[in-house]
Amino acid sequence: MLNPTKNPADYGDDDVYPCPDQTRGSHYSGPTRVSLLNSVTNNVINTVNISKDYEDGEDQFDVPYAIRKGYYYRVDAITKPTAQAKPTLMWLRDYNGDGKRLEFALFDAQACMGLETTLIGYSEKQDRVIQYPVNLEIIEGSKHSNRVSPWADYLFNQKPLRPGYWRYEVDYRGRAGSLDKWEVRYDAAHEQFSGKLTIIPGD
Repeated sequence: MLNPTKNPADYGDDDVYPCPDQTRGSHYSGPTRVSLLNSVTNNVINTVNISKDYEDGEDQFDVPYAIRKGYYYRVDAITKPTAQAKPTLMWLRDYNGDGKRLEFALFDAQACMGLETTLIGYSEKQDRVIQYPVNLEIIEGSKHSNRVSPWADYLFNQKPLRPGYWRYEVDYRGRAGSLDKWEVRYDAAHEQFSGKLTIIPGD
């Protein structure tokens, strides 16, 4: 992070974690970068910027340095449920279904509904670190559009139905919103995720 600000979260044992702090906890805020280094020469091969295009491309992100376990980031420390501990941010897993644990996800909960997720990983084909794009066809009634973004609502917090394939729903109708139906596949040839988002307006 570039010149981050430190934001400690001071909650007591009886305090409920606000929904945004489930992805933040005690955190640093600032321009965030992920770099791939040559482990022999220690030279930087390439760097990706973690910008939030769902907030007009804001070049700032919140990265927890201490957070309660049981939410979105992995915490290995043995603690009581209300205690904060250091998370493993780069928890490498096989998200794209290729059998190799080369990716990790970042999360941003801005409220109690809605979870922005993005995936960063190592591309063997390119020998670079990449932030995977999500190419969506968006269907809302008779309107059809396309969107390419590295961020997708809940996607990388969902368990795939099979390796590289997701189908799930996000119900915002209780908040005067819509029922969002997602269907996403990993496109290995283009190193991206592709799919369809069907938005059904609430009554």
